[in-house]
Amino acid sequence: MTELMIVDDEPHSVDSLADTIDWASIGICGVHKAYSAPEALDKLKEAPVDIIITDIHMPKMNGLELIEEIRKVWPRTKCIILSGYAEFEFAQKAMQLKTTEYLLKPVLNEEIIEKVKALTEQLQCEWLEISSREQAVRAVKENQSLLRGNLLLEFLYGSQYPRETWERKLELLHLPFEFGDRYNKFMIRLEDGFQSFNQGSRPLLEYAVYNIVEEIFGLSFDVWYGKDDYDYHIFLFKWKGDEQERNHYLSALHMKEDEYIDALFSRIQHNVRVFLKGQLSILAGNWGHFPEQLSADYYEMLTVFRQQIGRESGFCMKLSGYAKDKDVHTLSSLYEPPVLSQLLETGRWQEAEDKLRHIFGQMADDKYKSRDNLIEVYFHIYNAFTYILHRNGRKISEFLGRGLEQLIDGNTYHHAEQLLGRTLRMLRQLQDESLLELKDSRRQTIQDVQRYIENHLAEDVSLQTLSEQVFMHPTYLSKIYKSETGEGINQYIQRLRKDKAIQLLKHTELKIYEIGNRVGLVNTTYFIKQFRKDTGMTPQEFRDSLKG
Repeated sequence: MTELMIVDDEPHSVDSLADTIDWASIGICGVHKAYSAPEALDKLKEAPVDIIITDIHMPKMNGLELIEEIRKVWPRTKCIILSGYAEFEFAQKAMQLKTTEYLLKPVLNEEIIEKVKALTEQLQCEWLEISSREQAVRAVKENQSLLRGNLLLEFLYGSQYPRETWERKLELLHLPFEFGDRYNKFMIRLEDGFQSFNQGSRPLLEYAVYNIVEEIFGLSFDVWYGKDDYDYHIFLFKWKGDEQERNHYLSALHMKEDEYIDALFSRIQHNVRVFLKGQLSILAGNWGHFPEQLSADYYEMLTVFRQQIGRESGFCMKLSGYAKDKDVHTLSSLYEPPVLSQLLETGRWQEAEDKLRHIFGQMADDKYKSRDNLIEVYFHIYNAFTYILHRNGRKISEFLGRGLEQLIDGNTYHHAEQLLGRTLRMLRQLQDESLLELKDSRRQTIQDVQRYIENHLAEDVSLQTLSEQVFMHPTYLSKIYKSETGEGINQYIQRLRKDKAIQLLKHTELKIYEIGNRVGLVNTTYFIKQFRKDTGMTPQEFRDSLKG
């Protein structure tokens, strides 16, 4: 449904147009009123509308200036000008601002209805086009390489989604990998010869490497690649065709599968050396069924590069050559994004609790029931809490109180259940304190806003000005003010203006226009009409009633 706003400095014109037309019958679900251009902009920041009907000649800011401001933030808003002036320069300016219609007063309601109805249909067509599947598919195709790489990173980093979500993403990006497919992987590190390339040209170089890999592997394999946060390039590949075709192809080459793949690796290194004048190392993974072991193997390959291969260059090795039995296994759930510190920092309390339960659920597996894993979880959790407390300027001793000794004495926790219980209590304490601090902060903000309005009522108390005083975005300020007080900022300003006007009428001899100036309504006609709307009397009638 479409929202409409009527803007005019003559209140009776706004009220008449808003109240005499059956707007709902032409698809308008809400009609907003504004009696000046600044008031219209303030209301737009609280709730953007789809169609604006505005007069041209208004004090402080005319209708064309209003449209110019609207175009900066809401370029798709449709604007209709109603004016008693037919000067060419106004019409010309309106056309430059892409005003939809320019209508001369007096105008029949039927004509306005016709124009607004046409605009609602135009808006529907525009948004249908924007949100159409064709547009979405086009956007995906244009960014397919980047999106594919990002999806691979999600698999590598161990992101948690239902299988249906993964499969939907794979299908959307036209990736030829399905759950259960036999696949393998390898990791490339760019080395000598590539360091001389600056950051601007490096993406082109990496793209050239990808092309070489795809050219060599693409004959026999489907390939999927991406680049991680450590500048390693990871490639997944699977045979094209079925097992019988694969065996027939290898038989014709008189090669075993591993021999054939090793030969492809050698060709990659050779072509990069010859055509790109650089050197790279390759670490090959193990065969498996997609996506099993994908994240675990990725992290193991990182470890091999860091700990066992180090600064060696130009090699081509297999992960299986570095395999060794492990007594301690890393808890992958600890490091799957989003990590605990990120959830605490953004106040996602329920997700943080779910994350903790997921971590301790993994610890229930016999493979992870070691003292070392318990210590790993212990330090990870308390590092996360310490980080958040220090970010908020809090001391650990203030937060934990007597529980600080339990924090220092890690031997307090001999069982995962003890650690989980203590951690959940800390989480709820942090949540309660954060919500209390947020409420106190909001309460102080409301007080600062109200105090500023009281002291500057005769000046600019627009939403933009108020938001600058408390260093907040106008829309956010408007929302928290409404949620904390139950009324909008404009409602509070209008109520304060009415109350102050009443006091001035009661206790001073100021003229009506002077009182209007004191309460920030310099247009005397509008001040009188607004006062009568609020009290049922004009200011003079109210003053006269006091004498009786």
